[in-house]
Amino acid sequence: MNSKSKKRVNKKSLSIARAIHIYVSMALFLFMLFYAFTGITLNHPDWFDSKIDNSHFSEQAIPDYLLPSEPLDSNWQQASGHWLKSQWGVDFNSIEFTDDEVIVVHKGPGTYQNITLDLIDNIAIIERQNYGVIAILNDLHKGRNAGLAWRLILDISSILIILFSLTGAYLLLPQTRKLKKSLLYMTLVSSGCVLIYITLVP
Repeated sequence: MNSKSKKRVNKKSLSIARAIHIYVSMALFLFMLFYAFTGITLNHPDWFDSKIDNSHFSEQAIPDYLLPSEPLDSNWQQASGHWLKSQWGVDFNSIEFTDDEVIVVHKGPGTYQNITLDLIDNIAIIERQNYGVIAILNDLHKGRNAGLAWRLILDISSILIILFSLTGAYLLLPQTRKLKKSLLYMTLVSSGCVLIYITLVP
C-alpha cells in the first residue's frame, strides 16, 4: 500500500513541497515564535504588569513665526503642520484645527501621544504614554496602530504560514501510516476544540 501511494505522488512535486516547507519554516521561525508568545500574553494579560504608568507631560513655546495664530487660515495651517511634523513626526491629516487650539492625537503600538497647541497662551502641551514592551508586542500581533507596512507583513506572513501547513500535509501523502495517524490526531484535536466551544464557551 505504501509503494502504491508513493507512485501516485509525483516525486518532483514532493521535492518542491519539501523545499518550500523547509525554507518557509526557517524564514518564519522567529515570526511564529512571536505569534505564539504574544498569543499567550494576549490570553493572559493578568500575568503581566498592565498598570505601567509611563506618562510624560511637557510644554514647549509655539515659535514666533507662527504668531499671531490664525487657525482658520490655510497658509497658517500648513506652516503649523510642517512645524508639528518636524518636531513630532505627525501626519498633517491627523491635525484638528479649532478657533483656540490645535489638537493632534497619534497612536502607535503600545504608545499614545497627544499634542495640543494652546493658541491663547501660545504653548504646545505634549502628553506621551508608553504602555510597555508587552503592550507593544500585543498591538503588533493584532496589527493595531501599526500602519500599512506592518499590516502587509502580517498578511504575507499569514499566507506563508498557510503554505507551510499545506506543504507539510502534502509531504505526508506518500507515508500512509503516518498520514492516517496525523488525520486521526487532527480529527481528535479539531473535534475537541469544537466540543469545548459548543459546551464551555459562553
